[in-house]
Amino acid sequence: MSDDRETRVLKIVLFMFLMLLIVEMSPVASALFSGSLFDLIATGVFFLTFVLMYSITAGFVKWDGGRSISELGMEWEDSTVVHIIIGAIAGSAASLLVVSIASVLGGQLRPLDQITGDLIAAEILITAPTAVFEELVHRGYILTHLETLIGRPQAIIIGSCFFSFLHFSWWMEPGVTPALILIFSFNMFLGGVVLSISYYLSGRRLWIPIAFHFMWNMFAYLLFPSFPRDSVTAPWLFQIEWGLTTILAFLFGLSLIWSLYMSLGRNKN
Repeated sequence: MSDDRETRVLKIVLFMFLMLLIVEMSPVASALFSGSLFDLIATGVFFLTFVLMYSITAGFVKWDGGRSISELGMEWEDSTVVHIIIGAIAGSAASLLVVSIASVLGGQLRPLDQITGDLIAAEILITAPTAVFEELVHRGYILTHLETLIGRPQAIIIGSCFFSFLHFSWWMEPGVTPALILIFSFNMFLGGVVLSISYYLSGRRLWIPIAFHFMWNMFAYLLFPSFPRDSVTAPWLFQIEWGLTTILAFLFGLSLIWSLYMSLGRNKN
């Protein structure tokens, strides 16, 4: 292994390790604090997470000899609005497919009277930075740097595995069975694959994956109970991100991204 390649390997490993430490901040805070103090600490840790994600990514870009994180696919161009529309449509339609199946076949949805203006505002506040900074980290930096080392297909697979792994705290709850952990982890992996393919499809731009990620999370968290904190009927089938129907939805979302991009986005680049 050449010195340059060895340096690049160590750099991406260090970056991924730092992202793991950042993600672990929330579970650690949950274990150490409770009550009203936990709410205050949790809010601070939540926003600190994104500050650190941005700062570390920007620092690594400079370390690589770059000028700004916009080089990772966040430049504002003539095609940006179209890309956002494509991602938003695909993310909304994919998540609503899971909603429709649950509604028809007896899955559990959040009661409409619980979907308040305060809940919508809170979810926007949570979901917007989550979509932006997770895509910046995972598709903008990790995916592209893995690609230079191991090739695009392998980078998509490894990057998506890491993306799935960083959601480990979701299934570290009492009552979550090994089968649910397996399905959830595969769903997160598949979601990472879909977002990665959309990044490459749009010419290494982050706007389609960001918009897809945002709309998917908005519908998921507004329309479904918060499993595993809340008990639900047959989560292995109906619960979004936990059930088998999510696999169908992600594949449907990817097909929509491709078809919409071919009809709307390609001519804008």
